[in-house]
Amino acid sequence: MSDIDTRAPGIYLQEVETAGPIAGAGTSTAALIGTAQTLGDKVVPGEPKLVTNWTSYVKSFGGFDRQLALPYAVRGFFENGGTLAYVVPVADMTGLPDALDALTHTLDVSLVCLPGHTEFADQQKVIQHCEAMGDRFAVLDGARSTDDPGDTTALEAQRDGLMTDRGFGALYWPWISVDDPGPRTDGAEPDELRVGPSGHIAGVMARSDARRGVHKAPANEVVRGALDLAHHLNDAEQGRLNNLNINALRVFPGGRPMVWGARALANRTEWQYVNVRRLVAFISDSLLQGLRWAVFEPNNTGLWKALERTVTEFLTRVWQAGALFGRTAEEAFYVKIDEELNPAPVRELGQVFIEVGIAPTRPAEKVVIRLGLWSGGGGISEA
Repeated sequence: MSDIDTRAPGIYLQEVETAGPIAGAGTSTAALIGTAQTLGDKVVPGEPKLVTNWTSYVKSFGGFDRQLALPYAVRGFFENGGTLAYVVPVADMTGLPDALDALTHTLDVSLVCLPGHTEFADQQKVIQHCEAMGDRFAVLDGARSTDDPGDTTALEAQRDGLMTDRGFGALYWPWISVDDPGPRTDGAEPDELRVGPSGHIAGVMARSDARRGVHKAPANEVVRGALDLAHHLNDAEQGRLNNLNINALRVFPGGRPMVWGARALANRTEWQYVNVRRLVAFISDSLLQGLRWAVFEPNNTGLWKALERTVTEFLTRVWQAGALFGRTAEEAFYVKIDEELNPAPVRELGQVFIEVGIAPTRPAEKVVIRLGLWSGGGGISEA
């Protein structure tokens, strides 16, 4: 109460600033790593450069080049609803470690793509980066078969090398056909080009996040800019890929190419869905950002109660948005901060531990329809 003169007897009122509600962290800023046509002013190889639309990309990195995957991925990201992207230019994949190290200092990244590059050893590095950071997700291209577009041998071998327990990445297949507006050396008109879908998928995720929230599986979504697919899967083929945690792109009769899978590359069941992994990353990142005010506060029960109230208020909003499963907030999550978690030795180290449990909503991947027919009528019910 240093701002109020309290030397005279009386009752005094002072407004005390308290921590405000936790704001949700961003979920849709992408980082795309690859080789660009040119490097403009103030662009450093291996360093992330923020671009906000296709025009700003062209200004910094040049336009289309049929030999480069990066420009088509960036265009696909913005076409599908992305608004913020960091482009990390590298000459080749020997620059990948330095690019990923630079991204550790770019804290608002949530999605990481390696457009057109399907070597699983390099993709592993991207997944490991995302897992180490804890707040980002790898969107990866499935292997492209050069002979038979429907051959999944290389794809399945790639998948085997990318599976982890915690599922910080996802694989998308097949490749897509896009319009190629770039110049042709033979003078012919621009035509179609097959590219990896990762940049487009990152844009789909950004669009889905904006419309419904990160808790909604980024599937059953049209891939804007995709004219066709390199291979048209049937239901049996897709069922096999789904069981392998490989996300299919499909074209149904009369429709456009769509994302038709939401599986993460996870061995453990609780992390097998893209939206669950990303939702937990969103909650964790939001809590870390929103609770910084507590760092220098006295470590006592007053602080614990304030933290509990703040976290509960945030998770209640997450539940009300439909991200958590439960008829009540108590069923959807819990927050624990007490002496069991914070005994005297922990407090003496200046540490505070909070335990949070959540029940994420999961996709209804299989909807069973029971159809009955009988003389004079019929019936249908969802099971």
